[in-house]
Amino acid sequence: MKTVFTTKEGVKMNSQLDFGNTANIKDEFHFLMTTYETIFEEEFDYFYRITDDGYIQLAYSYNNSKLSIKAQYKLKFQNKKENIISIVSNLIEANYLHDGYPTLKDSVIFTQLEFDKIISDIKAPKTILKEKAKQKITPLITFLEEQQLHPIPTGCNENSWTAKCPSGGNHFLQVVTTNDQWGCGYCKRKGGKEELEKWLQGRKSIKDQKRLTTMMKELEKGSIQTKKTLKWWLNRY
Repeated sequence: MKTVFTTKEGVKMNSQLDFGNTANIKDEFHFLMTTYETIFEEEFDYFYRITDDGYIQLAYSYNNSKLSIKAQYKLKFQNKKENIISIVSNLIEANYLHDGYPTLKDSVIFTQLEFDKIISDIKAPKTILKEKAKQKITPLITFLEEQQLHPIPTGCNENSWTAKCPSGGNHFLQVVTTNDQWGCGYCKRKGGKEELEKWLQGRKSIKDQKRLTTMMKELEKGSIQTKKTLKWWLNRY
Protein backbone atom coordinates (compact mmCIF):
# COMPACT_ATOMS: atom_id res chain seq x y z
CA MET A 1 0.00 0.00 0.00
CA LYS A 2 1.31 3.43 -1.00
CA THR A 3 1.32 5.66 2.08
CA VAL A 4 3.03 8.87 3.17
CA PHE A 5 5.84 9.17 5.71
CA THR A 6 4.09 12.09 7.43
CA THR A 7 0.64 13.65 7.08
CA LYS A 8 2.08 17.18 7.10
CA GLU A 9 1.37 19.33 4.05
CA GLY A 10 3.44 22.02 2.38
CA VAL A 11 6.57 22.79 0.41
CA LYS A 12 9.86 21.73 1.94
CA MET A 13 12.05 24.81 2.47
CA ASN A 14 14.42 23.43 5.11
CA SER A 15 15.09 20.37 7.27
CA GLN A 16 12.12 21.13 9.57
CA LEU A 17 9.74 19.56 7.05
CA ASP A 18 10.67 15.97 6.19
CA PHE A 19 8.60 13.97 3.72
CA GLY A 20 10.76 10.87 4.02
CA ASN A 21 13.31 9.02 1.92
CA THR A 22 12.56 7.91 -1.64
CA ALA A 23 15.00 4.98 -1.71
CA ASN A 24 12.28 2.31 -1.45
CA ILE A 25 9.53 4.15 -3.34
CA LYS A 26 11.31 5.86 -6.25
CA ASP A 27 9.70 3.44 -8.72
CA GLU A 28 6.27 4.69 -7.61
CA PHE A 29 6.97 8.18 -8.97
CA HIS A 30 5.92 9.14 -12.49
CA PHE A 31 7.74 11.64 -14.69
CA LEU A 32 5.98 15.01 -14.84
CA MET A 33 8.22 17.61 -16.46
CA THR A 34 11.66 19.07 -16.99
CA THR A 35 12.18 22.75 -16.30
CA TYR A 36 14.94 25.32 -16.71
CA GLU A 37 15.75 27.04 -13.42
CA THR A 38 18.28 29.41 -11.79
CA ILE A 39 20.19 32.11 -13.66
CA PHE A 40 22.23 29.36 -15.29
CA GLU A 41 19.15 27.75 -16.89
CA GLU A 42 19.88 24.40 -15.27
CA GLU A 43 17.58 21.44 -15.92
CA PHE A 44 15.42 19.98 -13.13
CA ASP A 45 13.36 16.80 -13.59
CA TYR A 46 10.10 16.56 -11.62
CA PHE A 47 8.08 13.47 -10.71
CA TYR A 48 4.75 12.94 -8.95
CA ARG A 49 3.29 10.19 -6.78
CA ILE A 50 -0.31 9.69 -5.64
CA THR A 51 -0.70 7.58 -2.52
CA ASP A 52 -3.45 5.21 -1.44
CA ASP A 53 -4.07 7.33 1.66
CA GLY A 54 -5.06 10.38 -0.38
CA TYR A 55 -1.92 12.49 -0.91
CA ILE A 56 -0.01 13.81 -3.88
CA GLN A 57 3.76 14.25 -3.67
CA LEU A 58 6.11 16.18 -5.93
CA ALA A 59 9.78 15.17 -6.12
CA TYR A 60 12.71 16.38 -8.18
CA SER A 61 16.10 15.26 -9.38
CA TYR A 62 18.89 17.58 -10.50
CA ASN A 63 21.83 16.43 -12.58
CA ASN A 64 20.98 12.77 -11.88
CA SER A 65 20.91 13.38 -8.12
CA LYS A 66 18.87 11.27 -5.70
CA LEU A 67 15.13 11.82 -5.96
CA SER A 68 13.97 14.20 -3.22
CA ILE A 69 10.36 14.94 -2.22
CA LYS A 70 9.84 18.69 -2.36
CA ALA A 71 6.11 19.09 -1.70
CA GLN A 72 3.13 17.15 -0.38
CA TYR A 73 -0.61 17.92 -0.13
CA LYS A 74 -3.86 16.05 0.41
CA LEU A 75 -5.77 15.44 -2.78
CA LYS A 76 -8.30 18.24 -3.30
CA PHE A 77 -9.77 17.45 -6.70
CA GLN A 78 -11.28 14.42 -8.42
CA ASN A 79 -9.17 15.06 -11.49
CA LYS A 80 -5.49 14.02 -11.31
CA LYS A 81 -4.32 16.88 -13.51
CA GLU A 82 -5.97 19.50 -11.29
CA ASN A 83 -4.13 18.10 -8.27
CA ILE A 84 -0.85 18.21 -10.18
CA ILE A 85 -1.46 21.82 -11.24
CA SER A 86 -2.23 22.73 -7.64
CA ILE A 87 0.94 21.23 -6.15
CA VAL A 88 3.15 22.66 -8.93
CA SER A 89 1.62 26.11 -8.35
CA ASN A 90 2.29 25.86 -4.61
CA LEU A 91 5.89 24.83 -5.23
CA ILE A 92 6.59 27.70 -7.64
CA GLU A 93 4.92 30.27 -5.39
CA ALA A 94 6.93 29.12 -2.37
CA ASN A 95 10.26 29.37 -4.20
CA TYR A 96 9.94 32.29 -6.61
CA LEU A 97 11.61 34.80 -4.27
CA HIS A 98 14.75 32.66 -4.14
CA ASP A 99 14.71 30.98 -7.53
CA GLY A 100 12.56 33.13 -9.79
CA TYR A 101 10.07 31.53 -12.17
CA PRO A 102 10.97 28.31 -14.02
CA THR A 103 10.46 27.80 -17.71
CA LEU A 104 9.21 24.56 -19.20
CA LYS A 105 11.40 22.34 -21.35
CA ASP A 106 8.95 19.44 -21.74
CA SER A 107 6.15 17.66 -19.90
CA VAL A 108 3.92 14.62 -20.28
CA ILE A 109 1.09 16.40 -18.44
CA PHE A 110 1.23 20.11 -19.34
CA THR A 111 1.22 21.84 -22.67
CA GLN A 112 3.38 24.95 -22.91
CA LEU A 113 0.23 27.06 -22.84
CA GLU A 114 -1.01 25.37 -19.66
CA PHE A 115 2.32 25.83 -17.92
CA ASP A 116 2.46 29.49 -18.96
CA LYS A 117 -1.01 29.94 -17.44
CA ILE A 118 0.22 28.52 -14.12
CA ILE A 119 2.96 31.14 -14.10
CA SER A 120 0.68 34.00 -15.17
CA ASP A 121 -1.92 33.06 -12.53
CA ILE A 122 0.80 33.33 -9.88
CA LYS A 123 2.19 36.59 -11.26
CA ALA A 124 -1.06 38.49 -11.85
CA PRO A 125 -2.07 39.26 -8.23
CA LYS A 126 1.57 39.88 -7.30
CA THR A 127 1.88 42.54 -10.00
CA ILE A 128 -1.05 44.44 -8.48
CA LEU A 129 0.44 44.23 -4.98
CA LYS A 130 3.86 45.33 -6.25
CA GLU A 131 2.35 48.44 -7.78
CA LYS A 132 0.57 49.23 -4.52
CA ALA A 133 3.84 48.81 -2.62
CA LYS A 134 5.58 51.29 -4.91
CA GLN A 135 2.98 53.90 -3.98
CA LYS A 136 4.11 53.77 -0.32
CA ILE A 137 7.85 54.49 -0.29
CA THR A 138 9.00 54.66 3.34
CA PRO A 139 12.22 56.11 4.85
CA LEU A 140 13.78 52.63 5.04
CA ILE A 141 13.08 51.91 1.37
CA THR A 142 14.56 55.30 0.43
CA PHE A 143 17.65 54.54 2.51
CA LEU A 144 18.06 51.12 0.89
CA GLU A 145 17.90 52.77 -2.54
CA GLU A 146 20.49 55.38 -1.51
CA GLN A 147 22.81 52.58 -0.39
CA GLN A 148 22.31 50.78 -3.71
CA LEU A 149 20.82 47.73 -2.01
CA HIS A 150 18.09 47.62 -4.66
CA PRO A 151 14.82 47.16 -2.71
CA ILE A 152 12.13 45.34 -4.70
CA PRO A 153 8.51 44.68 -3.68
CA THR A 154 7.84 40.94 -3.42
CA GLY A 155 4.18 40.89 -4.36
CA CYS A 156 3.34 38.81 -1.27
CA ASN A 157 1.51 41.83 0.13
CA GLU A 158 1.76 45.59 -0.33
CA ASN A 159 4.16 45.99 2.61
CA SER A 160 6.63 43.23 1.72
CA TRP A 161 9.98 43.99 0.06
CA THR A 162 13.36 42.36 -0.41
CA ALA A 163 16.76 44.05 -0.79
CA LYS A 164 20.35 43.00 -1.38
CA CYS A 165 22.04 41.92 1.84
CA PRO A 166 24.94 44.21 2.93
CA SER A 167 27.02 41.11 3.72
CA GLY A 168 27.66 40.64 0.02
CA GLY A 169 26.28 37.11 0.12
CA ASN A 170 23.97 35.63 -2.47
CA HIS A 171 20.84 36.16 -0.39
CA PHE A 172 18.57 39.05 0.53
CA LEU A 173 17.05 41.07 3.35
CA GLN A 174 13.33 40.80 4.00
CA VAL A 175 11.72 44.19 4.63
CA VAL A 176 8.34 45.04 6.13
CA THR A 177 7.27 48.63 5.56
CA THR A 178 4.39 48.66 8.05
CA ASN A 179 7.01 49.30 10.76
CA ASP A 180 10.11 49.79 8.55
CA GLN A 181 11.89 46.73 9.88
CA TRP A 182 14.27 44.40 8.07
CA GLY A 183 15.75 40.98 8.78
CA CYS A 184 18.26 38.53 7.34
CA GLY A 185 17.78 34.93 8.44
CA TYR A 186 21.08 33.90 6.89
CA CYS A 187 23.13 36.53 8.77
CA LYS A 188 20.81 36.35 11.81
CA ARG A 189 20.47 40.14 11.97
CA LYS A 190 17.45 42.41 12.10
CA GLY A 191 16.29 45.87 13.08
CA GLY A 192 15.27 49.22 11.67
CA LYS A 193 17.06 51.98 9.75
CA GLU A 194 19.43 52.78 12.64
CA GLU A 195 20.61 49.16 13.00
CA LEU A 196 21.13 48.93 9.24
CA GLU A 197 23.20 52.13 9.23
CA LYS A 198 25.45 50.70 11.97
CA TRP A 199 25.87 47.43 10.08
CA LEU A 200 26.77 49.23 6.87
CA GLN A 201 29.26 51.45 8.70
CA GLY A 202 30.86 48.40 10.27
CA ARG A 203 31.13 46.71 6.88
CA LYS A 204 32.68 49.88 5.41
CA SER A 205 35.25 50.07 8.22
CA ILE A 206 36.32 46.48 7.63
CA LYS A 207 36.70 47.11 3.88
CA ASP A 208 38.61 50.34 4.52
CA GLN A 209 41.02 48.55 6.86
CA LYS A 210 41.71 45.89 4.23
CA ARG A 211 42.27 48.51 1.53
CA LEU A 212 44.49 50.55 3.83
CA THR A 213 46.60 47.46 4.49
CA THR A 214 46.86 46.89 0.73
CA MET A 215 47.89 50.51 0.15
CA MET A 216 50.60 50.38 2.85
CA LYS A 217 52.06 47.26 1.25
CA GLU A 218 52.12 49.02 -2.11
CA LEU A 219 53.76 52.11 -0.61
CA GLU A 220 56.47 49.94 0.88
CA LYS A 221 57.39 49.13 -2.71
CA GLY A 222 57.74 52.83 -3.51
CA SER A 223 54.29 54.05 -4.61
CA ILE A 224 50.62 53.21 -4.95
CA GLN A 225 50.76 50.64 -7.70
CA THR A 226 47.14 50.00 -8.68
CA LYS A 227 44.47 52.36 -9.99
CA LYS A 228 41.92 50.65 -7.76
CA THR A 229 43.84 51.53 -4.61
CA LEU A 230 44.47 55.12 -5.76
CA LYS A 231 40.81 55.62 -6.63
CA TRP A 232 39.76 54.32 -3.22
CA TRP A 233 42.22 56.65 -1.46
CA LEU A 234 41.10 59.74 -3.38
CA ASN A 235 37.42 58.98 -2.86
CA ARG A 236 37.88 58.10 0.80
CA TYR A 237 40.07 61.00 1.81
